[in-house]
Amino acid sequence: MNSPDTSAFVPRKTSFGARLLANHDTTLPSGLRRLLLLADGQRTVFTLSQMMPDRDVPADLQDLLKRGLLEDGSVRLAPPAADRMGAASDTDPDLPQGWESASGFMVSRARETLGVMALDVIDALEQANDPEAARVAMSQWYKAMRSSREGREQADVDRIKAAALLKASQSAI
Repeated sequence: MNSPDTSAFVPRKTSFGARLLANHDTTLPSGLRRLLLLADGQRTVFTLSQMMPDRDVPADLQDLLKRGLLEDGSVRLAPPAADRMGAASDTDPDLPQGWESASGFMVSRARETLGVMALDVIDALEQANDPEAARVAMSQWYKAMRSSREGREQADVDRIKAAALLKASQSAI
């Protein structure tokens, strides 16, 4: 595994880190929380350092690694089971069937109605990588929709549509 001090290190959130953000946990200091939000598995340490010039990014990344909130996104330890068996896989097998369609719908609705509040919601939806994270992300999305002025009246209908997308994929099996 690469170290946060090397240019090859590309930090990404662990499922624990994604859940911490999705649950709006306030125990993480704001600078570390902001860095965790930016760690998307595509940005390098150099890029993150440029985005946060007021922080010692390698030291902060090391702290987040020790807390179990980040991992090295440039390293893929083992291919997913479907890849090992030679089958093509469109989605993570751990996520509920239809998650891709449902989360796409929720991201679209969040962008349309939530304004700045959409950032955390969209991040949680996109980072969900297991059934529990998907459930938490969907719940976070629904709560944000209900609390927004623009989405309040439509939130219940949108929640039913998102749930229907999940159920439609499951019944098609």
